[in-house]
Amino acid sequence: MSTVDVVIVGSGPGGAWLARDLARAGARVRVLEKGVDRAPSGRILPMWWRRETLRVAPGVTLLRALRAGGTSTMFFLTAVEPPLELFRGHGLDLDQALAEVKGEVPTAVLADRLVGPFARRLAEVARARDESWMALPKMLYQERCTAEGCPPEARWSARSLLDEARALGAEVETGADVLRVLRDGTQANGVEYRRGGVLRRVAAGRVILAAGGIATPLILRRSGMRDVGEGFVCDPLSAVMGTVADLEGGDELPMAAGLVDAQAGYMLSDMTMPANFYRLFALQAGRPDRLLAHRHTLTVMVKVRDEPGGRIGDDGRPWRTFGELERGRMATGVVRARELLAEAGAKHVFEAPWTAAHPGATVRLGEAVGAELETQWRGLYVCDASVLPGAWGLPPTLTLLTLARHLARRLVG
Repeated sequence: MSTVDVVIVGSGPGGAWLARDLARAGARVRVLEKGVDRAPSGRILPMWWRRETLRVAPGVTLLRALRAGGTSTMFFLTAVEPPLELFRGHGLDLDQALAEVKGEVPTAVLADRLVGPFARRLAEVARARDESWMALPKMLYQERCTAEGCPPEARWSARSLLDEARALGAEVETGADVLRVLRDGTQANGVEYRRGGVLRRVAAGRVILAAGGIATPLILRRSGMRDVGEGFVCDPLSAVMGTVADLEGGDELPMAAGLVDAQAGYMLSDMTMPANFYRLFALQAGRPDRLLAHRHTLTVMVKVRDEPGGRIGDDGRPWRTFGELERGRMATGVVRARELLAEAGAKHVFEAPWTAAHPGATVRLGEAVGAELETQWRGLYVCDASVLPGAWGLPPTLTLLTLARHLARRLVG
């Protein structure tokens, strides 16, 4: 059995940031990532084959990432700030950590030259309606973008943090399926995992679970912590689409602007999606007549804040049902989206089936983890979307980076 100072399970935003900061401080760090060490291809079948799509409710598919960098390799670069007061109410003061993250990661609204025709049309219509339609900050190195688009190296992802961690001496093992946390009584002291068909163990003074809202509670359950995995949230969303004859696009940056209606429980934004996903959604919606309309399709995303419900099963499969509250929020948001599309000149409007993203709130702050993200077992921390304290409904990446920065400062200190 090998020994390190810190073992980190998962290489998404939280795990990658911690790996980099702790390696920079001189700790011997090993990162164990279940997925592959390559960026996503954007093709649907490989995602299904790698179980990056899961059915989580009747008719609802969840998208996740099983690869180095986690969901930061697949997200839409949106940098919504964490609700600082909410975390302060749980004993976490994140102001300094957020400022430090924003000093390092690009979080600016899109320059006008990078706003595509679809996003521009929706913004004009929304503001004419006196909607609170605001530009959304993006995690993007905009100076690397041109009028033809943004290359992959312009898009921030946690893979860059992993590269830095490796350069500082951290070990990163992919294809490592962590089974359980090792402990001596209430003291965590390592993990057991399977890689290449071989059962392995690594001892560590500190263990950090950053494997996501589905895998982290499963690992904890296998380790003997039973009161986790209940009441997860997963931000259901739908795309409302319509054809606009006088516009042509299809490859612009999505979520350039939108609105968050906290009282109604949903957010809206422009959402230009890749052609293969658009065609899949059109087929699922029973609209084969729209298959060739991708380059003239204007889309509004409706993303709902769902309330905690359902559970992560002992086999690692999440399942829940959405009640009248979530369905009502979605229906209200869809009506608003249809009104925007109608005023933008869209025809043949249809609604895609629900999908879901950002599974979390399964190892909640204030319940399963304390104010410093430590569990009931000493030396065992959680730093991913599992710790979100409840209903969310917003892109969580900047929040996860802020939590990781806060935890890294505490551990280094």
